Amino acid sequence: MPHHRYYLDKTFQKNDSVILVEDEFHHLSHVLRARSGDLVELVNGRGQLAQANLIELKKHEATLHLVQVTEEMRCKTPLILAQALTRMNHLEWVIEKGTELGATAFWLFPGILSEKDQLSPTQLTRLSHLAIAAMKQCGRLDLPSIELKPPLLKWAPQTGTLLFGDLREQTPYLWELSLTPLSPPMILVIGPESGFDDREVEFLHNSLKANGMRLHPNILRTETAALVALSLIQKYLQY
Repeated sequence: MPHHRYYLDKTFQKNDSVILVEDEFHHLSHVLRARSGDLVELVNGRGQLAQANLIELKKHEATLHLVQVTEEMRCKTPLILAQALTRMNHLEWVIEKGTELGATAFWLFPGILSEKDQLSPTQLTRLSHLAIAAMKQCGRLDLPSIELKPPLLKWAPQTGTLLFGDLREQTPYLWELSLTPLSPPMILVIGPESGFDDREVEFLHNSLKANGMRLHPNILRTETAALVALSLIQKYLQY
């Protein structure tokens, strides 16, 4: 993990002055106990990395001067994880590890068999903070978006390549599918703890034109399936 890396939702320009507040300021000032003159890194989740000098520390904010700004080319293939709502502790795991594994967006939707059908604003904020922390920890510069989507049966047809977890024995494994040339974005649809309802499977096949995939000979937990899918799909993506 980059030791002195902080998140600021702002476009960076060399020689600008910026201000850190709230959680990032607390971590800078009270956890790492930075001092004026220290050199730190800032990321904005938009592909930019800034080297910044700490100019001034006040009670509730820190002022930094941007001395260098670089940009990083993102993955050319958007990678969307469409995850049915699960228990919160499972969902936290998916967001945190999914960010590390390169998901560019998380689409969260209530499955017919989901144990919950919505997230509170507090829970959404918690997931956003986890994604930010994971982005900083793993060294990536782009922050995946987190969006709430309607139930699958209300989805309009999607562009791109759609795959979904399908436990039926005749379903091919992901690595057996012919996915090249790949039509972006790549959308991986993973069901809740109890799996997809038959109506969702039919809709995915017939209306969304999604391909079923198996990920392992064993039945995987939903959070495991999501992370395995994100890992295996990497061989098909362009960076």
